[in-house]
Amino acid sequence: MSKSQDFSSTELPPGVSELDAVVVRKLGPADLDAVARIDEAATGVPRPEFYRRRLDQAHESSIYLSLAAELDGMVVGFMMVTFFQGEFGRPEAWASLDAVGVHPEYAGRHVGKALLTQLEMNLRALRVERLRTDVDWTAFELLGFLAASGFAPAPRLALEKKL
Repeated sequence: MSKSQDFSSTELPPGVSELDAVVVRKLGPADLDAVARIDEAATGVPRPEFYRRRLDQAHESSIYLSLAAELDGMVVGFMMVTFFQGEFGRPEAWASLDAVGVHPEYAGRHVGKALLTQLEMNLRALRVERLRTDVDWTAFELLGFLAASGFAPAPRLALEKKL
């Protein structure tokens, strides 16, 4: 794959979007090492087995809608999504954004925005009306990205019991 252009400047040629440099495609089992590397770079915690199980599930089932983002010929971001058809007492089809990661070296290069834009197109094609996620209250950068992308607190209350 050839090097991609960086369209991150404020002055873009006519007809060019800042997202054009990011290639978004289906996430597959061959992406495990890249996903684990991105997650560890962002969190400082190695979790390759977690992602191995998730990618295996995504490969075996059509209800997982997961995406990879490439820049400069390498995977630099991912989104893992689960599709639900009326589970948890909700009558409508909905999706859960389960995991998202952008390599810190590629922050600010529209990787997350490109992933979310493609995901939203895919979900609309499936007539999904809601995308939900859970976020650590202290993940300020992720919360900011989600808020800027149109996410808001849901009208549901998550409950937890410590065991």
